[in-house]
Amino acid sequence: MFLKRPELFHGQSIKRPFFEGWYHKMSCVNGESIVIIPGIYRSGVSDNETAFLMLYQGSNGQVDYITYDVNEFECNPKSYELQLGNNFFSLNKLSLNFQNERVKVYGDITANNLKPWPVNLLERGCMGWYGYVPTMECFHGILSMDHDLGGTLAINDNEINFNKGHGYIEKDWGRNFPKDWIWAQSNYFGNSKISVSVSLATIPWKNYEFSGFIIGIQHDDKLYRFTTYNFSKIVKIELNNQNLKWHLKKGAFELELEISSGKKSGLLYAPDKIDMVPKVQEYLDGSISIVLKKNNNLIINQSTNRAAVEIVGRTDQLIKNVGV
Repeated sequence: MFLKRPELFHGQSIKRPFFEGWYHKMSCVNGESIVIIPGIYRSGVSDNETAFLMLYQGSNGQVDYITYDVNEFECNPKSYELQLGNNFFSLNKLSLNFQNERVKVYGDITANNLKPWPVNLLERGCMGWYGYVPTMECFHGILSMDHDLGGTLAINDNEINFNKGHGYIEKDWGRNFPKDWIWAQSNYFGNSKISVSVSLATIPWKNYEFSGFIIGIQHDDKLYRFTTYNFSKIVKIELNNQNLKWHLKKGAFELELEISSGKKSGLLYAPDKIDMVPKVQEYLDGSISIVLKKNNNLIINQSTNRAAVEIVGRTDQLIKNVGV
């Protein structure tokens, strides 16, 4: 249990408040994406608890939130194998069968050649040693930076083909989401085998707070890491009108990022004091530009306009707390 893998269910105890959710982002060959999030929530101020499933369609910005009795949430304690109603979730397969008054979803999607953020005693996944601190408000795991998809999904009368598409899986669990954060992810960079995951968030720490960051760049079979805990240095960072410019260094490596929100967003549900509520604006048509160098030699120079982007909360304070 000291090195509990991030993909496992962390909510076997009855502690409150608590939430846990697995974020599956799946993109077709043309870059069109959908997001599926199964999870569970327990309020800290009432006896309310619920299991849930979210579907976010990038093509139209529609978000559907479906609740389940917690007794319909059954997760294997030794692996990520989750049965939620008639739906099944794991790292390698999703089987979906659900509906509400406006959407009906059915199909199977497979995932192969997963590329997880490494987990070991020195680096407990993408959070590093912070993953061992029990008082953290929110824990984060990247279960696959990139993987190959197969299968089809029927949403109402529309059949989506994921063969030769790409997927990404991450998750969050803990007491609550951070107050403020910037997050972006994409693994659609044309024919290049690149996946990027970027997060900057307010971290409460004893009697003060700071801005912590986690950046992973998967290029072919190599993962480049720029994080707070591995002493990556922020050279410059600025946010203007939903456009983030960020320059970092780590040893011989230098990274320049530019991230912008898109034009069409959906409102995802997130934990609040009494229930899950719609409050996280996420774009699936955002943009990311990456320039990565080693000893001034170019490794990556790519961009995409098929990125998931969230810019939430007191962004001015978030940038200020970086302390550059």
